[in-house]
Amino acid sequence: MDFNIRPVNFDEADLLADVERSAAQRFVEIGMQSIAEAEPTDPEFIGTVAAFGGAFVAARPEDDYPVGFILVGLLDKAAHIYEISVAEGYGRQGIGRMLIEEASRFAGAEGVNALTLSTFHNVAWNGPLYEQLGFRYLSRAEWTPALHILHKLEKQHGLDVERRAFMRLDLE
Repeated sequence: MDFNIRPVNFDEADLLADVERSAAQRFVEIGMQSIAEAEPTDPEFIGTVAAFGGAFVAARPEDDYPVGFILVGLLDKAAHIYEISVAEGYGRQGIGRMLIEEASRFAGAEGVNALTLSTFHNVAWNGPLYEQLGFRYLSRAEWTPALHILHKLEKQHGLDVERRAFMRLDLE
């Protein structure tokens, strides 16, 4: 099935929350219940990313209903992926790859040549998948100032930062 990649519409915050909740249910299978129970991304943040960065959805062609989304913005001379989610039942159809490609186009249009993200390094559909897409793990010495801040925020929000890693995809 083909999916339409387009900018987030202003009134879709609730739909994106549903996508995020659905996607998070996969974490229950691997004993990460707290991820599945976490509150979805704040609609105000989504609106801010849409206004000052890139917020894109993958929508079903028959009814334009969002089944995946990506939030990306400029951060320390790279385009940083704040969030990427694909609803349960829509995985393994290339949606994540299409959203990453859209983030890459956004980065190029903004004049930066890299994507960064923070992810779980030992979750199959996180770190290992991003490696297959060409991302590489960053050593702590490669962290930019903003990545250090994001690391502290993840820790404050209760994420197991020992299982987290920053990754980078060079686009040139």
